[in-house]
Amino acid sequence: MSHYSTDGPVNAVFAALQTSRPEIQIERLTVTHPADSDDLWFISVPDRPEDVQLECYPHGQPPFLVEGDGTHQVLTTSDANEAAETVLAWLASGT
Repeated sequence: MSHYSTDGPVNAVFAALQTSRPEIQIERLTVTHPADSDDLWFISVPDRPEDVQLECYPHGQPPFLVEGDGTHQVLTTSDANEAAETVLAWLASGT
């Protein structure tokens, strides 16, 4: 697993994901310019080719924007549990 910890409520999302699926991979976007936002993570599991993306405000603050890679599904929520449940469901369904 990649280092993903940040300050703020987004850590609750990551903890729920890691508890439910220990094999989950969470990788933070690496930006090239200091002014660019790095509050975007790519979440994947070994048996699924597409990622689910999670974005939030600086310092891990909600709302959380969850997007299925390659789909038009999007969820915006301020609830960490809802964000984690959506990521897990989309990873399980292949969405």
